[in-house]
Amino acid sequence: MSGEPALILRGRSRILVVADLHIGLVRYADVEMVNKLRRLIEETKADEVVILGDLKHSLGYDKRVEDLMKDFDFTLVKGNHDGKLRGEKELRIGKFHLIHGHIKPKELGDFLILAHSHPSIQLEGVRERVWIFGEWKDRNVIVMPAFNDLCSTTPINLRKPAGFLFREWDYSNANIVTLDCVMLGKVKEIKARCSLAFRQL
Repeated sequence: MSGEPALILRGRSRILVVADLHIGLVRYADVEMVNKLRRLIEETKADEVVILGDLKHSLGYDKRVEDLMKDFDFTLVKGNHDGKLRGEKELRIGKFHLIHGHIKPKELGDFLILAHSHPSIQLEGVRERVWIFGEWKDRNVIVMPAFNDLCSTTPINLRKPAGFLFREWDYSNANIVTLDCVMLGKVKEIKARCSLAFRQL
């Protein structure tokens, strides 16, 4: 979806997938973020909604999360912040295998969609959330950006992101795409440009 940290899986139904809402991170902004999700559901005419982990920010119980999300019908794939919430460890939808990404599941599907790492790039002092598209062990991989734009992010051209995948994956050939669907190139190309710019200072 151009301009949004969200994707639609199409099949017999339209499934909207978002990740890393971290409700409670900055409490005054929570209502606006939840309303943004509500608008996306309406605009995309989604039949189902999947939240790919870290619905909440606090590691403990937070009643406010229940209050904000009580009108939503969604499936939660649990992340490392989602203790005490009901949800799935993983979800398979057709060829897609959806996990949060903080731990490695026993089995991996052919098309992996995960979150957790809050990927971004940082160029000339500006940081922007991005998608990562690549291949790992003969399977396609999509790493989603955080839905909450106030979350801290990891500039993948400067540091290795968190999560099991990045401990095992040489992601230098993965493609970086902005929220506006601009293809920036491969990770290794962005790193090379940053290195060149630094040497020219």
